[in-house]
Amino acid sequence: MNLAIVEQNKLFREGLKVLLNQTPDFRVVFDTDNNSDFLQFLKTNSTDIVFIGFECIETQCSKKLLEFIKLHPETKIIVLTPSLEICRYETLIQTYCMDVMLKNSTKKDFNKHIREIENTAPSP
Repeated sequence: MNLAIVEQNKLFREGLKVLLNQTPDFRVVFDTDNNSDFLQFLKTNSTDIVFIGFECIETQCSKKLLEFIKLHPETKIIVLTPSLEICRYETLIQTYCMDVMLKNSTKKDFNKHIREIENTAPSP
């Protein structure tokens, strides 16, 4: 399964990449700290699941990014957040994302969430 990470915190992004790549059928095929780079990647590549840091959802490019992904329903979005309270009322998250995960989740939690949405139909 091809995974991507869009997260501003480099240390967290690198740690998540290592953690996810430890699972044999998970491959982090792209990681970046900004939406523009990810949009460029998506023009010629695909990914099954993308982890997007909450702070990346709040940027100018976020709506464009999420709309682009919406055109590719095979790509599922998991938002990474330091607090579920932050995400509760965010319209963009409710509209485009399959799941929200706390950044302090365990490896077991990440694997569980990925497996749960792996075969789930994308949001309408």
